[in-house]
Formats: sequence, C-alpha cells, structure tokens
Amino acid sequence: MAVSSDFGFWKRGVGGPEEIFGNLAEGDTSDLVVSPDVLRFREELLTRWPDVDDVLEPSQFDLEEEPDDSGKYVLLTLSVRQLDYLPEILDLAKRNGLVGFSGVADEPI
Repeated sequence: MAVSSDFGFWKRGVGGPEEIFGNLAEGDTSDLVVSPDVLRFREELLTRWPDVDDVLEPSQFDLEEEPDDSGKYVLLTLSVRQLDYLPEILDLAKRNGLVGFSGVADEPI
C-alpha cells in the first residue's frame, strides 16, 4: 500500500492533465497560467488543514525563487492519515474552478 498519494491542481495549462502533472513532478511550470483561484485554493487549504503545509508544493522555499508559482499550481503529497481530507479538498478545488490529476489513480481529477 502506498505511504502517500500525490494530487496536482491548477486552473489552466497547455497539454493534457497527465502531461501537466508529469511536468510538475519535474518542476516545470511553464505550461501553467497564473490564477487568483489557485492562490485562494492554496490559502483555504492552509487555513483549514495547517498540517498540509509540510506536504504542499510549491513550498515557501520554492516561492522565494519562483513567486508566481503560488498562483499556478498546488501539488499535495498526502499521507494515509491526510487522505481523510481528500473529499473536502476535491470539493474546494471544484468550487475554485480548478482541474487536476491524481498520481495514485493515474487519472484526471
């Protein structure tokens, strides 16, 4: 059984969800568009579940180098315990009009 599960979320990008997710895993965000909806999603995640700060990308450190990335995407590596949050996280993403990809299910969200 997997110890953690990866989920990526973004507003708009060039390419299919699987391709974008793969690029994110490589640290390539050039296909993504900055959106205030992604920023809002990120802030709501951290407000509701402060413990996801440790499993959320881009990290504060990453943002020092690429501040725009905070509005491009959110990548979560959820522990088994944190998977309980997933239904609400997916609902939050939907309310913000985000799309995404599940690395575990290997399918678009």
